[in-house]
Amino acid sequence: MRRILMLSLLAAAACGGSSRGELEVDWTFEGLPCAEASVSFIQVDIANEVLTPNQFTCQEASLGANLGVYYAGDYQITITGKDANGVTTHELTQTLRVQSGRKNSFALDVPRVAATTTASANVTWIFNNDSSKKCTDVGVDQVTIMVDPAADGSGGTNSGTVACSTMGSQGAVVAPLTPGTHTFAILGSLGTTLVYRTHNPVAAFFAAGFETNVTVSAEPLP
Repeated sequence: MRRILMLSLLAAAACGGSSRGELEVDWTFEGLPCAEASVSFIQVDIANEVLTPNQFTCQEASLGANLGVYYAGDYQITITGKDANGVTTHELTQTLRVQSGRKNSFALDVPRVAATTTASANVTWIFNNDSSKKCTDVGVDQVTIMVDPAADGSGGTNSGTVACSTMGSQGAVVAPLTPGTHTFAILGSLGTTLVYRTHNPVAAFFAAGFETNVTVSAEPLP
């Protein structure tokens, strides 16, 4: 069991002095040590502070962290527990009061966050199955994203129309999606005139709590 030493820029500058106090935090996750709660990574943030480091493994800091020396006052701390995939599973934000001339120790139990029941798609579009072709090359200025179209790319649920390119990026995030397999197609327009569309929708599996990358191609009409 270990407690790691962390320092903020303020703490490094505030060492010593009667107007300062040491801040130490011990943690559990739903009443359990991080290993038993399946928390692989722990992140600690203090509002308006830069902590170095601010993230470490359960093995590195299973007990908690000594955050260093701070000026007397209130500090808002956020503790985030993440699983082996880096997904946030536990989180707590709480204000702690540092009193001068003493070690200020706090035991915090971090609750589990509500389970995410939806998924999202990071949709990127290309034209003629050629990733080098840009929106300007094919004369498309806006794209409509269709979810779960027919096998020929027609129909489906309209998930919105966006600029074909935003700061050089050809894509958009579609959310929320129900977990499971979904297909995607796009309609590429110049103004109100449809000039490109997907003829072969792309399918992908989507898991709750995750964003999945999807690349969709569109070709000239018909």
